[in-house]
Amino acid sequence: MKKSIVTLITIVLMLAGKTATAQLYDHSDDSFKNQQTYHVALMVPLYLEQVTDDFCDEAPNNKMLLTKPFSFLHFYEGFMIAADSMANSRGMKLDVKVYDIDNDVNKAVEAIADPWLAKADLIVGPFYIKPFEKVMKFASDNDILIVNPITQRSNIIANRPNVIKVKPSLDSQLDHLEMLIRDYYHSNSIFIISKDGVGDADVINRINEIAARHMDSVSYVPNREVIKVIKKHQKRWKFLNVEFEEFDYHTDNRRLDVNSLKKVIDDSTAFANWIINVNYNRDSLKNVKKYASTMRNNLIVVYGNDKMFANEIVNKVTKLTEYFPLTVVMMPEWSKFDRLFNENLMKMKAIYMDDNYIDYQSIRVMSFIKKFREKYGTEPQDYAYQGFDVCWYFLNALNDYGRELNAHLDGYDIPLLHTDFHFGRNDENSGFENVFWNVYQFVGYNKVIIRPLPKQSEDGADEGIKKKGVIYDEW
Repeated sequence: MKKSIVTLITIVLMLAGKTATAQLYDHSDDSFKNQQTYHVALMVPLYLEQVTDDFCDEAPNNKMLLTKPFSFLHFYEGFMIAADSMANSRGMKLDVKVYDIDNDVNKAVEAIADPWLAKADLIVGPFYIKPFEKVMKFASDNDILIVNPITQRSNIIANRPNVIKVKPSLDSQLDHLEMLIRDYYHSNSIFIISKDGVGDADVINRINEIAARHMDSVSYVPNREVIKVIKKHQKRWKFLNVEFEEFDYHTDNRRLDVNSLKKVIDDSTAFANWIINVNYNRDSLKNVKKYASTMRNNLIVVYGNDKMFANEIVNKVTKLTEYFPLTVVMMPEWSKFDRLFNENLMKMKAIYMDDNYIDYQSIRVMSFIKKFREKYGTEPQDYAYQGFDVCWYFLNALNDYGRELNAHLDGYDIPLLHTDFHFGRNDENSGFENVFWNVYQFVGYNKVIIRPLPKQSEDGADEGIKKKGVIYDEW
């Protein structure tokens, strides 16, 4: 924390009463002398007017971390590590200028009055929407690329070809759900659960369309496997003293004749796959119990933003795992809900979609943490990874393609720390939007990333995902 306070004080001193601070990266190596200098503006809320003498004289404590000057400081720090790395390892000549702009539009007005900004090659921020809209118009008038690292609002890219939105919209999650059903769960019955069946009707309809497009009409299970499952359940019922008919077994909303199955033991049984919509407030989970299969996996897609609803679903669906094999996809942002017990999530083989996934076993992540600790004397928080990734990605693109980088974004893919950036746009008049979500599943006590299955080329070989390589041990 002490080093973070020093960082704030250093910025204040460099500002010297102005709205911005500049840092020029240069090199004496002859190979870089003729290289172009790129001008990059970072507009981040630092609330430096609150970094007073009293603030600086106060002994460091945890309460300080809750003050506004610390809100986005880690984004700045992660960003600067990436800028240092680009300058030192790739020889990129950079003129980085940092503007302290929060949700005060007047700060944005003051920034765009700075003559330096008109020659910028790239602007990152502001973070708040009203100041961003002000700078966005300035960037458009001056043909400058501008990156919004925070908002999920897709309307900021409409008719703004120079705007790049880093945060994926919730709408783009449906593409990843389609991948899951198409590649992994097409042979399942699919249960789509919403809180009331009304509030998210458009999304629910689209989920239905995706399921119908990719789901197999029937699934075939070998009769030997069917008999095996029946015997396992009957053994458990006997242990629990539950009465049952030995030769009648119910699953998938149908009755199975056990004797008939034994007579054709080498054959298979066809089970219809269902798409069942569940209005939780009206029906609870009774239709899931009625139509779910004990013979094969069931996919449950839960859509809702209510934390109480999330807790109820987790508790009730966990009980269903005692009877039915199932996988639960939790949408849109259940990763933000805390106190959903990991043990329950493992039982449900829960799948999340998250725009922020950090693999602490990754060599890249471990190297970044080490560098961050050395430079700032503290552990990096989420914003530090985001700041690094934004800077690393766009400075690499700027270094490779110059100001024409937006012509290459739809295929530009390099390794990052906490996510991937897959940019696309609606038409040639719109800006770019990241459509990538991290899709991961609880397997054991680990979170495992789920990727699309490789497509088969014409000669039958797997076509892997090609990435532009950037070596991380440079930094």
